[in-house]
Amino acid sequence: MSLFIDNAIAGWIRKAEKSGELNNNQYKGKAIDLDDYFRTPAEHRLGMKILKDANCLPPAVELMKQISTKKEALEKINDPESRNTLQKEITALELKKNLLLEENR
Repeated sequence: MSLFIDNAIAGWIRKAEKSGELNNNQYKGKAIDLDDYFRTPAEHRLGMKILKDANCLPPAVELMKQISTKKEALEKINDPESRNTLQKEITALELKKNLLLEENR
């Protein structure tokens, strides 16, 4: 079965090369970085690929962005009550992120 798939892929590549379809490829001549792919656990790769193709961030990454934004805002706030409220929000988001990451291990 694997040989059949390999031959089919090779055939598609040859056809694309002959038609010139690969001439305008943005990755032509560049190394492909597969580090993210292999760092992602095998059982999550398809889901992460779907999210990436849909320009959606994985939930943990979205939380990291929210945390970063709130930390930047925290640096600019002088009011102790507002700082305390924002710090509690950051702590809650970090806890949620850590739980999510732990769940996915």
